[in-house]
Amino acid sequence: MRRLHILFLACLLVPIMGAQAQKKKKNKKPNVLFIISDQHKQTFSGAYGHDIIKTPNIDALAKNGVTFENAYAPAPVCAPTRAAIVTGMYPYANGAIYHKAPVINANGKEVRKGSGFLRSTGYHDDIKTIAEVFKKDGYITASPGKMHVHGELQKNVDPAHPERNDMGWDVVNTRYYTHFPGGHYEDEVGKDAYHRYRQILEYKKYGGSQDLNPQLKPSLVEDHEDNFDMVVARKAVEFIDERGKDDESFFLHVGFEKPHLPLTTLQEYYDLYDQNDFEFPETVNDWYKSGKYPWVQNWVHHGLPKNKPEQAKRVMAAYAACITEMDEMIGRIVTALEKNGLADNTIIIYTSDHGEHMWEHGLRGKHNMYDAAIKVPFILSYPKALPQGTRNETLVSLVDVMPTVAELIGADVPEEVQGVSLVSTSKNGKTIKDRTVFAEYRAGDYKAFPKQKDLPSRMMRKGNMKYIYTHGVIDQLYDVEKDPNERENLALNPAYQSLLEEMKFQTLVEWRFDKYSEMKVDRKGNTLQWDACDYTEDYTIFYAKNNNPLEAKVIKKDLADLSFEVEQKGYYWVMAQPKLTRTTPHYGEKVPVWIAAHTFDLPISNAVEVKKNLSK
Repeated sequence: MRRLHILFLACLLVPIMGAQAQKKKKNKKPNVLFIISDQHKQTFSGAYGHDIIKTPNIDALAKNGVTFENAYAPAPVCAPTRAAIVTGMYPYANGAIYHKAPVINANGKEVRKGSGFLRSTGYHDDIKTIAEVFKKDGYITASPGKMHVHGELQKNVDPAHPERNDMGWDVVNTRYYTHFPGGHYEDEVGKDAYHRYRQILEYKKYGGSQDLNPQLKPSLVEDHEDNFDMVVARKAVEFIDERGKDDESFFLHVGFEKPHLPLTTLQEYYDLYDQNDFEFPETVNDWYKSGKYPWVQNWVHHGLPKNKPEQAKRVMAAYAACITEMDEMIGRIVTALEKNGLADNTIIIYTSDHGEHMWEHGLRGKHNMYDAAIKVPFILSYPKALPQGTRNETLVSLVDVMPTVAELIGADVPEEVQGVSLVSTSKNGKTIKDRTVFAEYRAGDYKAFPKQKDLPSRMMRKGNMKYIYTHGVIDQLYDVEKDPNERENLALNPAYQSLLEEMKFQTLVEWRFDKYSEMKVDRKGNTLQWDACDYTEDYTIFYAKNNNPLEAKVIKKDLADLSFEVEQKGYYWVMAQPKLTRTTPHYGEKVPVWIAAHTFDLPISNAVEVKKNLSK
């Protein structure tokens, strides 16, 4: 009888204890699961309308959350975007502007360094990361998988900074692309599996392009669970299981590698796709007909669809298979949340660090400012506080991640953060008015300037208009609503010159970075004076009453002189208009697209203040 009594009491206590546990979890701050893949083309998922790509777990997040249609990466390449996410700042502002940073070695030669080697090539010292924001608020922070942020360091790697820079992560493992002794993918699986994972050249003997894997050869890793994304998912699940036991609030950053090249995965994922089901995009032959784009690097122009279309479609199938592999790993992590009773109180974000052309415009990869390269999936799921199954047209940047999740947990955001919270627009479904987002990039292999390794470019999107500045190259302006394929460059249309001038000014006015310098403008009495800017045709003067570029308006155009008489107090900017002289087949001999030679002068000045009204 006593035993039965004890069992009866136990049966009573279990639901009571369970209710107490549920109450505890219900009242604590929400957890955050941030999942970022690598090079996932926005339109290649069921959530974004693709009828072939199999992404059931991403689709489930969209069903339970808000899907943003116009999300942009801060850069069309990994490292700058990822630093922008963790700092909430655009690359030029946080200082981590390079994918591989130029460094002068002991012999006086410039070499390129990846992330994890030097603190000086990373984001600025005084910037607080998203992990530090959460840690300050009492969260346990973890980041299994790819991080690829310049500035993250292990101990005793950088002689100038012998102490490690953990960026605020309590738990770190399975780094990739980042030099991270003791916490690298290789440390998890051993040298053999590590070398098997990315043996790009090994696939060349099967024919076709090396890392595109058109022959659909499966991963060389012998134990399938040793493939990178599988290891990352396992580490994430282990972390979640621990939080299920201790009930501590957490911020979990999960960095997958797929569908980044090489397009190698398991046979089971290849078997899900038939190459013949894929269709080439409408723009696949564009540059074959008109010549290479003057604003795109040479190597990004790819001949596979034209020369070997069957192989190109197998590449699409391989890319799709890698997406589905990554999606299944998302499923493992979400399942772990559910098993541990944490799903209802966890904010989940899914995104990617940039896009992928996959033959749009006849291009492959990213590395430019077409939407295929910089638009990304962005899904915010938190049914406890946000709508489910909705779609939002607001312009979004990945610098918005920090302020968004900070608002949801009630944390303070550092003042220097440039992103905005997406909580309100998620709740009410209204787009954020007058939102402007940017992306930037530095690269080499432009035909116009073959010796320049870091030619800068920057994109501005506002409303349905998109402007792209590439240094020394013809401007680009597109109405992406009327022209979603970005084929009609409105920079050549006289009717759009005023808008072009305004967007160019806003793109350049605060953009400052290594090596390139703004125009120097002096004021003598009531006269602004400046030296000639290399290869410049004329100048435009902008004016605002306050030192706010957003309020600046054009007050003088087509100015050929190197001076300007001012009359009223306020702030003035000078913007140079480059003189384009060289042509390419893309637009023919009548439309110049490049300046005569490269210059390190940015065609914009800083603001010049005039403190009182002046008369002539």
